[in-house]
Amino acid sequence: MTFLTILPYLRPWLMPPGINILLALIGFSLYFYRRQLGKIFLFLSFISLWLCSAPIFSYHLLEILQNKYPTLTLNSLAQLPAHGAIVILGGGNLISVELGNKPSLSDTSFNRVRYAAFLYHKTKLPLIVSGGREPGARHSEAELMLQTLRESFHITTAIQEDQSHNTADESKFLAPLLKQQGFDVVYLVTNAWHMPRSVYIFQKEGIRVIPAPMGYQVYDHPYTLLSFLPDMHALAATSIAIHEFIGLIWYHLRY
Repeated sequence: MTFLTILPYLRPWLMPPGINILLALIGFSLYFYRRQLGKIFLFLSFISLWLCSAPIFSYHLLEILQNKYPTLTLNSLAQLPAHGAIVILGGGNLISVELGNKPSLSDTSFNRVRYAAFLYHKTKLPLIVSGGREPGARHSEAELMLQTLRESFHITTAIQEDQSHNTADESKFLAPLLKQQGFDVVYLVTNAWHMPRSVYIFQKEGIRVIPAPMGYQVYDHPYTLLSFLPDMHALAATSIAIHEFIGLIWYHLRY
């Protein structure tokens, strides 16, 4: 059994609310044997869950990732690389029950495709869609992205990379494809919070990257006392941030 095999079972316990439940379970198990230590773990469980679900904490944590690279400007788009392409990283897919159980892109993937289509119409650079097939799925994510480009944005051609299952895979499979096609730089389209990890692993593969961040998560309210109260959206934002920080640490250790 490899680490990648057990990772799906390990990951939920490293992010909220799994990590908070784990701390509570440790606290309860220790309470009757080492009461003080048990109380510490129970307190950590409570305080960490509160912090993870408080907008004042979660969105500031996410901003560390989102502010790593600036958004593209029209001026930067005017200075086109000689042999560049627009690469769209996969962000998941789902089953649309309302469309007769049709396989579709997740909101995250669709928004990446939409922004890439905007860049395409501005630059006319070739598009590359990246994403493999989930176990049991009939279509790869790259196929679904190409279908969305055709149906929603009237873009009929794109190069496909359909073997990858994660960001590291995408960089590994795209590197020889880019070399084969003669592209020496890519506009990398992914969510702003996912960009630091993506740029790091693509550069490790020797790919020259121009970050094209999108899909920012923004807390569009002034920070008040209400910002210290638990909020489900804030908890989700914290989970995203912690997942990305863990991914960055793993990439630095492994690659």
